[in-house]
Amino acid sequence: MGEISEKDFIGFQNGNEQVFKQIFEQYWRTVFNYANGFCKNRDDAEEVTQETFTKLFLYRKRIADEQSLLPFLFAVSKRIAISFFRKKIIRENSVADIQLSIETVSYNTKETILNNELNNALEKIIAELPIQQQKVFVLNKMEDLSYQEIADELGISKNTVKNHLIVASKTVRIKLQKLLYIFF
Repeated sequence: MGEISEKDFIGFQNGNEQVFKQIFEQYWRTVFNYANGFCKNRDDAEEVTQETFTKLFLYRKRIADEQSLLPFLFAVSKRIAISFFRKKIIRENSVADIQLSIETVSYNTKETILNNELNNALEKIIAELPIQQQKVFVLNKMEDLSYQEIADELGISKNTVKNHLIVASKTVRIKLQKLLYIFF
C-alpha cells in the first residue's frame, strides 16, 4: 500500500473514512508488532493496537502532517501499552516492579475527547452486552475500578468479574473491528 498523500491526509483530518481505512490497513501490523513487543501477549497487543487507532481517529486534527502518522501511532501505542502494563502490575500488587520499568508516564483515558459517531457506536455495543457484563465493563474501563472494587460493588467474586471482563472486552473489540471495517 502506498504512502498517504498530502491531499488524502487533509481528507483524513476532516474525517474521510476511506483514508482512515487506508491508514488502518497500512499501519495496523506495524503498530501491532510494536505493541506486542511491550505486551508479550497477543490479546493485550490487539487491545493496545485497537485503542491506538481509536486515539488516532479521535486526535486526527492534532497531527501535523502525513509524516507524523507513524511517530504518533508509536507514541500513543507505547503510552497505552505502558498504561495497560502499569494497571496490570498494580493489580497484581507489584508496584515496585513497574516503577523500575517505567519512569513517569501517565495516560488518562478520561481526558479523551470522544468523537460523537465513535462514542455512539461504542455505547450501542456496550448496551448490547448482557447486563452483568455491561456493569463490569463500564466500571472497569470507564470508571477505572479494580476487579476487587467491582466485585465488592456488585456482590460477586473477583474471578467472576475477571471472566465477565474478558468476555465483554473481546466482544467489544470484535464488534469495534467489524464496525471499523464496515464504516471505513
